[in-house]
This record gives sequence, C-alpha cells and structure tokens, in this order.
Amino acid sequence: MGLKDVLQDKKIVVTELTNKGEELRKQWENKFADSISLVEKDSIYFDQFLWHVFSYEKLSCLKDEEAIKAFNNEIKKVCYVFYQHDDHALMLNNAERIKAEDFENENDVYVVDKDFEWTYVHTHEYYCGPYFYKPIKKTK
Repeated sequence: MGLKDVLQDKKIVVTELTNKGEELRKQWENKFADSISLVEKDSIYFDQFLWHVFSYEKLSCLKDEEAIKAFNNEIKKVCYVFYQHDDHALMLNNAERIKAEDFENENDVYVVDKDFEWTYVHTHEYYCGPYFYKPIKKTK
C-alpha cells in the first residue's frame, strides 16, 4: 500500500500536487535554512539533501525517537509532504492522524505544516534521522 492509500485510510484528505516539489523545497530552504551562508551550504552538500542542515548539525533539532515523539505530538491540520528528488507533492487536510510511522517506507521525505512552522524529515539513511525541527519564536 502506498503512502496516499495509508493516509486516506486514516480519513486524511490527500490532494496530489504536480510540479510543486521544487517550489516547496525552496520555501523549506527559505524558512529553515536562510541563516546558513552559501559557503556553509556548499560545505555540507546542501544541494544534494536539504536535511544535511541537521546531519551536519548546522541547525539544532530533535533526532531519532525524540523527533518521532515531537512530530506525533505536534498539532497537524494542513500539511505538505514532498521529496528531495521528486516534483510530486501532497497536501494533506484533516492531517491530525498522521504519525511518523506513516513515513517509515519513504525516502528523503519532508513534512511541513502549511505555514512552514515546523518540519519532520525521514531520510534514506538509517543512521540519519528522522529529524524534527521547530524554530524557537523570538519575542520582541
């Protein structure tokens, strides 16, 4: 059973988004990796995998079981799901029931809420991730 079927079985409304992967990856970079210089991005092969900001520890994030727990506990209403090397993406409505376990068979998949306030990443490397990142909001 594919990811779409797994999610639909949970009564999540899944909308396929064609040719949106590049746009979502750019939004992800602008939101989560904007503070990282181009030189640093080059040094961690950011162009190959966005999640290198976590594996190379350029951004402090939750990893492994802590990441899974944080993602599972996060409030989810509308989310985007996209991949590192694919322009196919999904928009999920009524996403409250998604869990980290739903993405265990996916490689280099990124999940974000509609406003890019947090991200969950499941990589293709068994020893990297999963990762959960939610920037700390700055108070004025």
